[in-house]
Amino acid sequence: MAERSFEYELSRLFADAPAMPDADLFALRVDERLRRGWTFRRVLIGGLGVVGGVIGGAQLLGGGFVDRFGETTVASGRLLTGKVIDLVEDAVMPQGLPWVNDVIWAAGLLAIVGVVYAVTRVAREF
Repeated sequence: MAERSFEYELSRLFADAPAMPDADLFALRVDERLRRGWTFRRVLIGGLGVVGGVIGGAQLLGGGFVDRFGETTVASGRLLTGKVIDLVEDAVMPQGLPWVNDVIWAAGLLAIVGVVYAVTRVAREF
């Protein structure tokens, strides 16, 4: 039967791993490899996103989306302008404002900017 002191000494030696002299250098190299891998992944994902965006844009332009969107915008602008003119004629809106498409689109864009600002403020609070 083995001696108890020898068993205790043996288990103590195996429980405490000795510090290696190049442990800091090893940790630095591992960290560098991990960062290099993430940089490559970020560049790869970003590049593939740009390629996908270019392909999608080419598909939209080639399919006549811009022309159809322009026609839809003009038609909806005419409809919206007609409704606003009806409101002005009914004395709901002020009479002195020039209600043309540019003013209506500018007001719509300002409303969208206001909503985006409100959403970012709410998101910042959480």
